[in-house]
Amino acid sequence: MSSANIKNDSRLFRWLLAIIGVSFILPEYIAPLFVFFFYIPFLKHFKKTGRNAKIGQLGKAFMVYMGYMIISGIWSNTHILSSLIGLLWMGCFLFYIETANLVNTKDKLKNAITALNISSGIIGLIAILEFVTYNLTKHTDWFDFIVANPLYYEINEMIFNLFPFEIVNSPYPSRAAATFDNPLILATFLVVTTPFCAFSSIYFKHIKNRRISRICFITSLLGILCTESRGAYIAIALSIITLLISSKKIFKRLLPFMFVLAVGIPLTIALRYKNSTSADEFLASNNNRFAIWEVCAQLFRENWFVGMGAGTENIHQEIIARIGINRSHAHNLFLQIATEGGIIGVALATAVIVVFAIGLFRLFYLKDRAYRPYGVLYTSSIIGFITMSLYEHTLQSPKEMMVFFILLGFSQATLRMAQDEIQLSPEEKNSFEEFTADDYINDVEEEELISK
Repeated sequence: MSSANIKNDSRLFRWLLAIIGVSFILPEYIAPLFVFFFYIPFLKHFKKTGRNAKIGQLGKAFMVYMGYMIISGIWSNTHILSSLIGLLWMGCFLFYIETANLVNTKDKLKNAITALNISSGIIGLIAILEFVTYNLTKHTDWFDFIVANPLYYEINEMIFNLFPFEIVNSPYPSRAAATFDNPLILATFLVVTTPFCAFSSIYFKHIKNRRISRICFITSLLGILCTESRGAYIAIALSIITLLISSKKIFKRLLPFMFVLAVGIPLTIALRYKNSTSADEFLASNNNRFAIWEVCAQLFRENWFVGMGAGTENIHQEIIARIGINRSHAHNLFLQIATEGGIIGVALATAVIVVFAIGLFRLFYLKDRAYRPYGVLYTSSIIGFITMSLYEHTLQSPKEMMVFFILLGFSQATLRMAQDEIQLSPEEKNSFEEFTADDYINDVEEEELISK
């Protein structure tokens, strides 16, 4: 490989880092464009250097599911919209392909995770500012400034009016939404990314990476509290508990943050439901969710074989017509998949889950368990995502799809390293090093670094 191609390899990876670090801070309708446009030079470079952009078994399983979603537009009542949803999935899936192929060394993996941590930390900080400024303005006479919530509310209002269909754009003056369209989408993102911040702050050897990740972990965790999402509270608690029980080192470092959750969760809930009106809102929210689940279960029984078709609009119209509640989806990812795709969709989604679970299981045991910490990390993140999915449709927006596919891309890239299936440039082949126990900082090394 020529020196120019080697430089292009490095340039492509730097672009990937920039996309991971910046795209989630931008609006939903801008973030995926970076992924789409980046795929063209990525693919051209891989072909030029004689490599294939491999998608792996997990990618193949997802391609079948997404293909079915596009086809479902045939019988959907919203033909075009259902097909477009399938195509959006395909577009965001490119992030998985880019990540799984470009992240091919342990240094690249650490740098890519750090880029995600920085994005998570900044977004968490924005959420904190939204939450704090709202409550200071509301409860004091000396403060009168509110950070826009969501941050791009005014811009969204102009952009969404250009679409041929309705997109809900609501301000959230109390529950933080940061750079996302609503607090639950923000909560989903932070539930996926916060375990990465926690992991990096403990295991990474480079002290600068660990310090950055520690700050990002704190702001991400507080950002979750500022969403006032009960489902997110349960999800992040389970994620951190998964990390806690994985090793004594993590237990010692992360246990204090469980006390942060133990204090912060009741405080934020008290702020949200501190009067009788809010208490009624709490009960109404639960009752509405149960009613929506019942309607979606009925819709699944009525369309049990092929489902209603991809997208939320079919379900949205039925929820309004049957119970008069203006909610756009099932508020449960698995029920959403079943209602949209029927038994066939459930079977295809189950195949994706099985393939992912097998790969994740292998990470715990390959190469003398050298990759086990990453296996724990991905398990922690996916447990949080699954828990959040019990209360919310967690793949409804482009940025939710993107962070989900980054998680899958990281896991696939790590698995390829563990199974010796990565594609390296000649320079990387000469310098490539396997993961070992020495790649994770121990207590003695940490004390020496702190004392310097």
